[in-house]
Amino acid sequence: MPIPVGLIAAGIGGAVKMFKGAKQNRLANKVVIPDADYNTSPYAQKILGEANRLKNSRMPGMDEAGDNILETGATTSGNIGRNATSGAQALAMLTASQGITNNSFDDLNRTQNEYSKQMLDNWNNANQGMITEGDKVFADQVRKQKMRIDEKNALRSAATANSGGGMNDIINGLFMSGMQIG
Repeated sequence: MPIPVGLIAAGIGGAVKMFKGAKQNRLANKVVIPDADYNTSPYAQKILGEANRLKNSRMPGMDEAGDNILETGATTSGNIGRNATSGAQALAMLTASQGITNNSFDDLNRTQNEYSKQMLDNWNNANQGMITEGDKVFADQVRKQKMRIDEKNALRSAATANSGGGMNDIINGLFMSGMQIG
């Protein structure tokens, strides 16, 4: 008894679909899902390093400014000693000179404190930048990971659909040929 053409066509079509399904399963198995590692930008790290270096530094020129204040005070004291007409006058002028020197150091310390605050703000901003940079890098890696998972799932779905469709074609072909024979 000859094999019906419909059965042959259904068998070939079903076998092709099952072959495609098996191939898609192999492709899905080859999809590598990357780990989402936390990496930071070297630029953000460099900024943080510089902020760390400057965080507790002295303001540029701080030592020279202090030396200048002391030199001015010493010069003023020398001039007072040479030019004062009495001890009382010298004492009053030296007291005033010392007050000016103290005020100059107070101003210099205030300036240093402002500089230190700016450096601390820079340091805090650099740390926040590192956090933001790390979050962006990690989010991108998770995005890539999700794309690979979606790719793997799409291949598995297609494999299942093709394998099931192939089996269905073969079963339908057998059923239809059985009806023609009977």
